[in-house]
Amino acid sequence: MRTSPQRSSGVSPKTMVPPSSSLFAIAQPVARTTALMAPTLPPLGSRSPGYSSNSNSHSTSPSTGSGSLPEIQNQDAPSLIICPSQISSANLNAQKRAYRQRRKDPSCDACRERKVKCDATETSACSECSSRNHRCQFTKETNRRMSSIKQVQDLQSQIAELTQVNSQLRTNVSDKDPLEIERTDMKRRYSEAQVSTPSVSQRMSVPVLKNFDHVRNNIRKHAQGIFSTPHQNHSVPAESTQGLPEVPLRADFVHLSRSYLQSIHEWYPALHWPTFQHEVDEVYASKSFEGSSREWIGLFFAVLACGTLQPGSGGSSSPSAVSRGSAFFETGTMALQPWPQDLSITHAQAALLLSIFAAENNMQSMGSMWLASAARVAQELQICPEVDCWPPVDSEVRRRVWWAIYVRDRITSLETNRPMLIQEGDCEISLPSTIDDRYIQPNGAFRSRANAVPFTGSVATIHIARLYAPLYQALKSSVILPHALRSFDEQFQSKLLLLPDTYQTDSGALFDAAALPTVFTLLSARFHLYRRNFTPASSPTERVDALNRCTSVAQDTAKYVSRAVHNPQNGDPKKSWNARVAPIANNMVCLHLWRCILVLCLRGEYDAALMCLHLSSAIADVRKVNLACGRNMAFFLDRLLDQIRSDASLQQLENDEEMMAYVSADAQGSLEHSWVWAGTDLNCAASTQTPPHSATQSFGLDEQMKDALPSRAASSAPTNSTTDRDVWGRIDHVIRQLMEEHRQRSTQSPIYYPPPHNPVKRVQLAPDTRSSPKPALSSASRISIANII
Repeated sequence: MRTSPQRSSGVSPKTMVPPSSSLFAIAQPVARTTALMAPTLPPLGSRSPGYSSNSNSHSTSPSTGSGSLPEIQNQDAPSLIICPSQISSANLNAQKRAYRQRRKDPSCDACRERKVKCDATETSACSECSSRNHRCQFTKETNRRMSSIKQVQDLQSQIAELTQVNSQLRTNVSDKDPLEIERTDMKRRYSEAQVSTPSVSQRMSVPVLKNFDHVRNNIRKHAQGIFSTPHQNHSVPAESTQGLPEVPLRADFVHLSRSYLQSIHEWYPALHWPTFQHEVDEVYASKSFEGSSREWIGLFFAVLACGTLQPGSGGSSSPSAVSRGSAFFETGTMALQPWPQDLSITHAQAALLLSIFAAENNMQSMGSMWLASAARVAQELQICPEVDCWPPVDSEVRRRVWWAIYVRDRITSLETNRPMLIQEGDCEISLPSTIDDRYIQPNGAFRSRANAVPFTGSVATIHIARLYAPLYQALKSSVILPHALRSFDEQFQSKLLLLPDTYQTDSGALFDAAALPTVFTLLSARFHLYRRNFTPASSPTERVDALNRCTSVAQDTAKYVSRAVHNPQNGDPKKSWNARVAPIANNMVCLHLWRCILVLCLRGEYDAALMCLHLSSAIADVRKVNLACGRNMAFFLDRLLDQIRSDASLQQLENDEEMMAYVSADAQGSLEHSWVWAGTDLNCAASTQTPPHSATQSFGLDEQMKDALPSRAASSAPTNSTTDRDVWGRIDHVIRQLMEEHRQRSTQSPIYYPPPHNPVKRVQLAPDTRSSPKPALSSASRISIANII
């Protein structure tokens, strides 16, 4: 008797699902098609009894007939809709074709192995198995097949079952509120949009309730003292008895406002300039701040303070400009404080500009506090999520303020390793428009639906800054694993592709110096990620890979600078290089150049280091942090030149913990990322600090002479601006000395090469602090010791 799986009247729904291994396999060609088609359905109800665990093999048989499942599953989606009135006729046609075109059943296991003809039927065993007293069975997956009629019957039963379930669901839904059904559908579509597009989320607009004004008025009236409604608070004019400041000269405002528009407003366009200019004209017409709110007065002086950040035509900041900026900053601060109960968008704008001025003048803590105030004011004003209840200009200003605070928060957080103030999930607001301010009018339809690719300017910076939140979380790890590096590299590349062709690293076209901050935003993020593996917790292989990656970023930076330097159409031809780069000078650019120069000099890439130094020296004293970076570079190059003159190889420099600590730069400023402060008492560390003196020493001085004359080194500490300006020339001189040392060492062949297993190669490069420094062994001494061994 032929033993086959017991079959029920209908096939189990489980047989409708092919095995997971064949989901993406190419379907086998079949001879005919069926008229009845249905989608792949999940199991409904209980399974049909009597099916074995491998019953799904029917759907994978190469001899599947016209009604087999793979053919049904491979049909197009529009043909999957079945009309109930067509089931009977389709069933008859399918049965006729199935009986007429049915192929012969396959052989049993024994006949298949012996390769003989099998005459087994549904009720009797084959003659071969009967004569040999074998069990006639069909166990192999390739021998099992489902009848086309059975398939059609099973599909009919599933359709009937689905129809019954659908009727039950419609009965349950009919009892709900139609408005609730619409909201549920809106939430579902919004969730699907979130999954498919990780970009800025688009909220569904809520329905407008008609004849609801009395309800709104009642809510506003009776909500006082309990909660605040999201309405714009009207500014209260400042009283003349409060001691209003004097209005600055109109010429000063014109000069400083032009500097503000060329630098700060280009990257943080938080103001609608025509509106602000109109309000300024009214102030100068009345020659007094009477009638202006205190927050607007604070915004006015914050704009003037930021205007002093860009130097004059000379390309360097004068002490008078710095003092004037500080005076404007203090006036703006006093105008905003104390904070009122009713806040406005002007408070957020003024706080943002004050934070920028403080941070760019190396008042990091004060800048961080003002930035936090700006973010909190924006959250109190409920700028996010975006709603269509504001006039066009007000909506654009709210978008600009939010994204300006967002970008500033992201850059500050990454540079200082401080927690971010704005969460990514809170940015449910569209990007600001790229249209110039003069085309944004109160009654004009100026805004396009979406910004066109490629992105430039502040909008491009926003797209790049969206990577900073996951990057900040990744930097919390002690070591960045290879798969994380690959993932971020793909994201960095995707953001780079959003920029124009001239922004690409492999482009040979000339580059505009005004676009350097945009690409530096992306390059700085890459450098922070790769530098995390400088820590001693990384393996030697990971540390070398981190150095290679950081060197690659630094070389890309030098290429961008070189393309900008050789651009003859870069701004006004009459302007000097220093005047051209002054508008793009900011702390992020200065710090990125500093980190790149340190790594390039350590790895012997002196040409690229000189190119980065060309931009850093052009910025000069425009930013205070740039001068501090110059003094740090001078100290580092002094130590590096000493090590190289002591015959230290590149591999030895990379394994020297002292040099790696110096190259890690500002990573040692964070307790989370640093490693040099481990095991020390931080309360006593401040008393052992010494003023920096290496910037003024003659480079190449032996370590013994520096230790022998501590009083002379301390007396030569930089105390005036002239010494600070000369530091760039000295750095250039030492880098060229390093180039000459490298050229001489590469041209002359060494007398002796120690074998890899020679213990003499293990030289301690860092000086021993417990004893007085001793002269390092010369090459001849090491050679003689090695020969003796």
